Amino acid sequence: MKKMAALTVSLLFSGIVNASDCFDLAGRDYKIDPDLLRAIAWNESRFNMSAIGTNKDGSIDMSLMQINSQHIPKLAAMGISRKTLMTDACMNIYTGAYFLAVAFNKWGIGWHAVGAYNAGFKESEKQAQRRYTYAKKIEATYRAIKESKKNFNLQNNQNRRD
Repeated sequence: MKKMAALTVSLLFSGIVNASDCFDLAGRDYKIDPDLLRAIAWNESRFNMSAIGTNKDGSIDMSLMQINSQHIPKLAAMGISRKTLMTDACMNIYTGAYFLAVAFNKWGIGWHAVGAYNAGFKESEKQAQRRYTYAKKIEATYRAIKESKKNFNLQNNQNRRD
């Protein structure tokens, strides 16, 4: 739990101020809690713009939100390139928010859909377990972010009274 608290404090005061604004904007535009997007980005890349993940199927995951290369053809049709995903934090965050919104539209707003962000929509016991495991990890980070913000606000309010 102490690690989670340290994570959230570093998240709230990280050096990615511009990207932080993008979490808020993407959250607003896709009607997704920006802290949920932050929780995903933390677990996916630790907010590392240069993060690259390799998968068993030969695909790669890119940057903050770890956008999978299988989506490149669809994204290219919208004018979003691999290079853009790797160099534009806002575009990467918005793209992640888009794919999360797709999952919410398919399965409703809930942790099952959050799990699909990482494990996809395939209906199998293995994929269902992967969705569950991923969603639990994101939920724990999300709750830690919320708790850290609550504690920070309480402390600030107390300091103002002193």
